[in-house]
Amino acid sequence: MKLLSPKANWLRWRGIPLLVLTAAMALALVFWRHARDEERLAQLQAFDGAVRQAAQRIEQRILAHQHLLQGVQGFLAAFPQADAPAFRRYVEALPLGADFAGLQGIALARLQVQKGQPSAPVVQIEPGVPRNLAALGLDLLAYPQTQAALEQARDSGQMAMSAQIDLRRLRLGRQGGFVLVMPVYSTREPPTDMDQRRAQLSAWVIAPVAVQDLMASLYGELPQGLELALYDGQELQADERLYRSAPLGDTSVLAQAQEYLVMGGHTWTLSLQAGQTFARLHVTEDAPLVLTAGMALALMLALLAWLMGTARERAQTMAEQMTQALRESEQRWAFALEGAGDGVWDWQLGSGRISSSMRWKSIMGFRSGQPDPSMAELQAQLHPDDLPRVQAELRRCLDGHAPNLDSEHRVSNGAGGWNWVQARGTVVERDAQQRALRMIGTLSDINARRLSEERVRFMALHDPLTELANRAHFDERMHFALASARRYNESIGLILLDLDNFKPINDQHGHGIGDMLLQTVAKRVRAAVRETDTVGRIGGDEFVVLLTGPVTRETAQVVADKIFNQVALPMELNGIRLELTCSIGLAIYPDDGQDEKSLSKSADDAMYGNKRAGRDLLQDKSRSSEPSRPEQ
Repeated sequence: MKLLSPKANWLRWRGIPLLVLTAAMALALVFWRHARDEERLAQLQAFDGAVRQAAQRIEQRILAHQHLLQGVQGFLAAFPQADAPAFRRYVEALPLGADFAGLQGIALARLQVQKGQPSAPVVQIEPGVPRNLAALGLDLLAYPQTQAALEQARDSGQMAMSAQIDLRRLRLGRQGGFVLVMPVYSTREPPTDMDQRRAQLSAWVIAPVAVQDLMASLYGELPQGLELALYDGQELQADERLYRSAPLGDTSVLAQAQEYLVMGGHTWTLSLQAGQTFARLHVTEDAPLVLTAGMALALMLALLAWLMGTARERAQTMAEQMTQALRESEQRWAFALEGAGDGVWDWQLGSGRISSSMRWKSIMGFRSGQPDPSMAELQAQLHPDDLPRVQAELRRCLDGHAPNLDSEHRVSNGAGGWNWVQARGTVVERDAQQRALRMIGTLSDINARRLSEERVRFMALHDPLTELANRAHFDERMHFALASARRYNESIGLILLDLDNFKPINDQHGHGIGDMLLQTVAKRVRAAVRETDTVGRIGGDEFVVLLTGPVTRETAQVVADKIFNQVALPMELNGIRLELTCSIGLAIYPDDGQDEKSLSKSADDAMYGNKRAGRDLLQDKSRSSEPSRPEQ
């Protein structure tokens, strides 16, 4: 055995361990710095997510106000002769819940022109509380901020937002804020150009909104270490500031960002700052762990090199294995960061492989441990009615006819229902023939927003208690039914129904029992007619039924008798057994009337003739000679 020289022996037993220790510590510092950078990246990504979430929540809340104004605009367009009580009843029936925090009321300003000078006085504001009534007669065209918003809404035909306004000065609220404006035109068909809009404008629907109340409902409890400010316009000046949350408790700022929000033709700037408190909330243990592990590894490697000078290859292999494990851990951490927030997907078109995050699978209704689905499994999750449209939108993006994919559609929720989602994506890789090779994108859950929009549209056309068609919706259905009957020379039937002795029952047992009784009657009447027929509630205890299609007096009589018998069945509400009857009037187009007014009068005369006669059987209109309803 060859003996080593003292110098070589020193290098083997002391120099090599010191060299290994130095190299291992240097490597540990490299990984520590990398982990620290990853931690910083995670904090910035969390901050970016907070900025996007704040902007989305503000935009969704303004969009809810826009849908509300569109509902009022639709009501006034469908019922142009609506008087002040009708407008008040409609506003009182609106579901103004937490989504409309800050709303100071809904006002109606009529366009008036006197001596060539236009004005827009507030003629009605609901709810009519004393602080709102002070705004009656206020000419909104006399103030530059409101004038600009009114003119923008008039010329665009869309909702417009004013600049920052002191609502107290205009007697429209108790603090600073802004107004949302929606134009109302005098024709059913919306005008198509600016000249028509100006000529056909009749009024504006105004919604004053207090910014402090609106933002307090959204950000009453901000995450620690964040400061939010909202500015009117693009300049971050103190006099343009609409809202500011509590200032940061520390002086150092981790990150700050501005987001521009364009709503109603107006621009807001959202400014968000994150301090060290926010940074500490998003600190991971990776950096200290990597540093500790690296130092421990360095000491272990040095110890092994000192004890086993001849086993350096084994120690090197072990170090490489541990380094590879650290790199794989780093890749998993990067993938977890990429999947935060909305779902993320990556589609390799050549192999058909779809890689997705856990959040994406959750939104799509797949199980958490389920492997990435195939394209066939993905298509099976889509609603059959939406699938052709989504495929066409996807094909346009893949063929290069559209720069990005942006599709809203329904997917199965795994429980027999459907949820609305928004898929966004873009092609990131193409071959020499410009064929798509790879596409990546995100998936957002928008089910709550779509359900809110559908609920607002439904409430604009239906009675909130019975969910039957309201008067405006029923009149519209009757108008179209008469037009179709005239065109195809068919007959339709109109049944008017009034509950007998409803008021004594309501007075004796209370409005709760009365409401339950009306809901029960509504269900029974709806069950007694066909799906193609329309049932509406036009008054307190007055219902109306439109029988479409070829209708004879005999078939209509059968339906009326069926309705009468269904209503007359006993009902038990909260342990109270009730029985009541109804008075029914029947009219047939064209025998009893040629238009809505004459047909309704004939049915009304027949119903009140039956009520005076005091009979339980329906009196045929052709044999009735009773006078019409007396004046109330």
